[in-house]
Amino acid sequence: MAMLDRSDAMPLGLPFMDRARERFAWRLAQVDEAADAALPGAWRELLAYAAEHFACEDIWMRASGFASRKDHAAQHRVVVEVMREGAVHATEGRLAQVREMACQLRDWYERHVRTMDAPLARHLRTQRSGRRSAGAQPRDDFAARPPLRRAGQHALPR
Repeated sequence: MAMLDRSDAMPLGLPFMDRARERFAWRLAQVDEAADAALPGAWRELLAYAAEHFACEDIWMRASGFASRKDHAAQHRVVVEVMREGAVHATEGRLAQVREMACQLRDWYERHVRTMDAPLARHLRTQRSGRRSAGAQPRDDFAARPPLRRAGQHALPR
């Protein structure tokens, strides 16, 4: 199974978003490399990470007034729901379907980063620079933080 294509992987220009993208790619690679016995657990970890990360993005979009947030968040909701179906397939031993879902997820995620996350990153950078140029004090942007399962994951912009 192929990893996310890193050759055209443009950095989003925000370290917290670039780290999240790398973590997602790593977890997806873990699914790809998992032996059959480990696949259900690897898929559940990917699902948990995706749900948590997408929830953070949704908060950033809402807090910053991102114009395309409804479409972006709708994609997140649909993908997480499909991934939940994949977890059911994995539990029931339908591993070929899960592996196919991983391939489709990889394709979707590459498009999503280019068409949805890149504009969000530009918007967030504009928000940050606009506040600083208007004399605002540097601080953490978007103070709303969702509950996190693991300390240090999905840190908000610094």
